[in-house]
Amino acid sequence: MRTIQTDGAPEHTGPVPQAVEVDGWLFVSALFGVDPSTGQLPDTAEAEAEQLFANLSAILAAAGGQLTDVVRVGIFTTHLQRDRPALNEVWKRAFGDHRPARSAVEVSAFGRPGAGPRFMVEVTARVRGGGREDL
Repeated sequence: MRTIQTDGAPEHTGPVPQAVEVDGWLFVSALFGVDPSTGQLPDTAEAEAEQLFANLSAILAAAGGQLTDVVRVGIFTTHLQRDRPALNEVWKRAFGDHRPARSAVEVSAFGRPGAGPRFMVEVTARVRGGGREDL
């Protein structure tokens, strides 16, 4: 198992890696839309979703992958109906024609101190040898 860590995405506060890779499968741990350079959450749902995908892209790149390697995204959000339209717009821009499997669940909180994030994702991707292969 290979641990993936990059300065381009926020670090976890506990003993949790940003992601791990095993045999070409990449598992991204609970990921938020926090700006890794400031530790702050953006003010709007759209800006938070954009930062979330920037963070995800940084982790994927550190593992030798890209957004088109993503096969599944589990989305957790505190206000599903209110914030889903903003997330969907950013999702379309980020993934383009690529359509990974996805689920979305509303939760009451993420157990993080201070201003609460709107979104958290868990992601599974398939990357091999630092680049895309015909899988």
